[in-house]
Amino acid sequence: MNKILIIEDEKILAEMYKFKLEKEGFQVFNAIDVDAGVEIAKKEIPNLVILDMLLPKESGVNYLIKAKAIKSISSIPVLVLSNFDDVETKKKAFENGAKDYMIKSNHDPHEIVDRVKQLLS
Repeated sequence: MNKILIIEDEKILAEMYKFKLEKEGFQVFNAIDVDAGVEIAKKEIPNLVILDMLLPKESGVNYLIKAKAIKSISSIPVLVLSNFDDVETKKKAFENGAKDYMIKSNHDPHEIVDRVKQLLS
């Protein structure tokens, strides 16, 4: 069973994505900030991380930087899922290892699940 880590501080969104992914057979973990995300990633070694950019205390880019420096989680693919549609932020995300970047408001949950499946195949 594939494991997914969702790093998202908006509880309603995190729970909705978790529900949709669990219906598709994934085991899902939620974190609300960068530090919790790093700790859960090190413990659970997910197959994919879904990462918001606008998080409390630190941005999602900081998660990418920290994860890249930790050998056990550095190769886990990251799908950025954010409403932050800024060219510079996208550039930093890709430079620091993001595999994909989706704007939340442009995609319904089914499209996000489909993209997760594509990234894992």
